[in-house]
Formats: sequence, structure tokens, C-alpha cells
Amino acid sequence: MASERELKAVERINLRNTINQWNANRLDLFELSEPNEDLEFHGVMRFYFQDADQKVVTKCIRVSSTATVNDVVGTLIEKFRPDIRMLSVPDYALYEIHENGEERKLGPDERPLLVQLNWHQDDREGRFLFRRMDHKSRLPTLKVESLRFGRKLSRREHKKKKNKEAAQTEEKDGIAEKLYTELPETSFTRSISNPEAVMRRRRQQKLERKLQQFRQEGSPEAGGTLRIFGESLNRDVPYKTLLLSTTDTAAHVVREILAKYGLEQEEPQHYCLVQVLVPPPPGGLPSPQDPPTGGL
Repeated sequence: MASERELKAVERINLRNTINQWNANRLDLFELSEPNEDLEFHGVMRFYFQDADQKVVTKCIRVSSTATVNDVVGTLIEKFRPDIRMLSVPDYALYEIHENGEERKLGPDERPLLVQLNWHQDDREGRFLFRRMDHKSRLPTLKVESLRFGRKLSRREHKKKKNKEAAQTEEKDGIAEKLYTELPETSFTRSISNPEAVMRRRRQQKLERKLQQFRQEGSPEAGGTLRIFGESLNRDVPYKTLLLSTTDTAAHVVREILAKYGLEQEEPQHYCLVQVLVPPPPGGLPSPQDPPTGGL
């Protein structure tokens, strides 16, 4: 049985390989250091700050992989708002924002440098936005409402609710759009080339490799696409389509669909995959061309 020391050595090798892949596409300024025996490493991170007038500014600081969000927030306050250090400090939060509009508030004990490194492993790219939590741009909380036991809304109430949700969506998308358009990619960014284009190309290559694997297995039953409905996760995106093999388990599908909806931080064991049997239309059976479906 492998000792704890041997397991840690293997983990260090895997971490070093991931860091080397990250550094291969980054400028020297944003390269990550070699991990030490305790698996700690350092790197320069770029943070964006959204002020009260919605103006976005940026600063770079050196961060350790052991530094938590609470540690980083204290440093960012000194960097962006040194005038409030001796005053009552309002609540600030750190958000990860992606070009497609996805946003997530980081927990106080999360480690931003590890979160950033995981973007590379997930073929994603993003930016860190630092802002006060009491501003109007604060993220709306996720509410999963019951569709079965809730009172049916009147036409007027339904219209009012729909307009409110649309306004929240527009505000959320506007924050991400402002962050990427006001401060576009320049020579002073982490990536040598356009990071989103790099990630799209990697996702396409991953898809092509999986299709090639299906072809090598020599059977059309080896895999295909499956439509998963996830309106309980996001009403505006009723379903996502996954490319799966016949050996993929339900647990794998749950992890994949959570990632598709930008909920990688959720615990997969709290979700389940449900097969919904839809009665055939009057007068006949459903078309065989209809894609198979499931729901989360």
C-alpha cells in the first residue's frame, strides 16, 4: 500500500503538469511557480474592481495557493480603496465572471488561485471582479420555486414577474458585458492569445476526440447525443444536449449537466436524473427521429 508520502509525491507531479500546461499559454508575468513539498505555489493574478459609479479598474497582485478569499479581499481593499482602511469597512465580495455572462460569488474560504487553475482544467476562462455587496449590481440569489404547489399567478402578476426576471437578466448580462468591453483583452492579460477562443478550440477538440472514440468502437450504439431538461436549474435555458457513450453512468451525466449550466460548485449527490415518460401523441407513436430526453 502506498504511503502518504508517495501519494503526495504523485499529487505534486500531477499538479506540476497542470501548472506547466497553464504556463504554456501565459505571459511570463502570469506564470505560476513550481509547487513545493506542501503543494503550495504562487502566481500573479489580475483583479477588476467595480466602483460605485460602475467604473471598472484593474490591479495585479501576487497570490499564494493557500490564500483564501478573505485573505485576498483584505489586500484588495488596501489596493483599490486605501481611504477606507481606517473607517467602517463595508461588505466586499469576489466574483468570477465569464464572457458568456455566467457569474458566481466565491465563498470566503475558497482559494482564488486554485479556482483560476481549475478554469484551465475545465477548458474555461474568466475574470475576477471585486465589488461591494450592497451595490445595485449585487447578484440576485438563486430561487428554485415549486411549480407544483405554488399558487397560479394572474395574468397581471405573471407579466410583472416576467418583466422583473428580464430586468435582472439584463442587469446580470450587462455586468459581464461591461467588464469585457470596457477592459478588453490587451497585451497586459494572462493569455498570449484570446483566452475564450483558446477554450472554444479545446472544447471542439475534446468533442472531436469523443466522436473519434465512438467511431473506433465500430457501432452506432457506442454513443450519441442526449437532451437533458434542466428548467429547475435555469428557466431561461430549458435543456442542454450532451454527447455521451452507452457506458456513461447517471452520476457522470449529472456532473456534466451541472457543468453545462455553470454549477460546477454544486454537490452532484444533491441532484438526480429522472426519466420522464411522455404519452404518445393522439393517433400514433412519437417519431423515431425525436431525440431521447431526460430531466434533472
